[in-house]
Amino acid sequence: MINKIHRVMNSLIKIRHEDILLASFLIPALVLLFIFQLIPTVWAIQFSFTDMALIGKKFLNPSYVGLMNFQRLAEDRIFWKSVSVTFEYCLISLVWRFALGLIFSLYLTSKIFKGKSIMAAIFLFPWITPGVLKPFIWISVLDTRYGTANRLLQMLGLPPQSWVYERAMLSAIAINSWAGYAFPMLVLASALTSIPKEYYEMAEICGASQWYHFTRITLPLIKFPLVLCAIMIFKEDIDDFTYVYMLTDGGPNYRTELLSLYAYHKAFVYYKLGYGSTVGLVIAAIAFILGLAQLKAAKF
Repeated sequence: MINKIHRVMNSLIKIRHEDILLASFLIPALVLLFIFQLIPTVWAIQFSFTDMALIGKKFLNPSYVGLMNFQRLAEDRIFWKSVSVTFEYCLISLVWRFALGLIFSLYLTSKIFKGKSIMAAIFLFPWITPGVLKPFIWISVLDTRYGTANRLLQMLGLPPQSWVYERAMLSAIAINSWAGYAFPMLVLASALTSIPKEYYEMAEICGASQWYHFTRITLPLIKFPLVLCAIMIFKEDIDDFTYVYMLTDGGPNYRTELLSLYAYHKAFVYYKLGYGSTVGLVIAAIAFILGLAQLKAAKF
């Protein structure tokens, strides 16, 4: 009896040591999370209630201003323009990323087409390309004088276009849609492959058309992945920064001034760190609401 108790205790101690060893591997990640996520978040919340600046006396001795930054934000015309631009960017990007992802996922899961392995690699190319390189690729395509797009237009006898200036928002959305359609493609392809084949076989026996297959079988059975994917795409785009910053830097005339760019310009170009942190809190609040919506949608 005593030997049995000793064996049980030894096994429990061994399991506990293994759990501690496995948990210790999380320490480097937790340290990085604490340094680069938690501490900056606390600082941003603190700075948003001050007139902190990156230069001058306010850098060393910022004053507590309460809700004054939020009041200024509510009266800031450029901020509201930035909100409008951000939602325009996110909604149109959502439509295009979703549409491209759905079309390509239907192609990859279809039995009709061949060479899907090669096409899958091609479809994934924009996603695996480093984020910094994507704007450079598109700048070489959209450049007014030497860009590939205008050279093709000239070959067709059409006048060149000022893509980056006159069609700045369209160009930014095109880059984001091209770079991000692979995520919904993978999610929807996974959802499509999980649909039982018996549903389609029964529909074929009844003489149903392909449109009936898509609207009455496919879409209803993948509606929850569709909703989750839409929320995740919108949440990803709400704080997008790299593509627009490298392409237009918010111009011309704030036409592509996303909220993330507006926060960056206020904090690090005009050195108003307190005001920029306030804009950052607005972005965080929108992302938090979208995260709650994502969790609620995931429960259904």
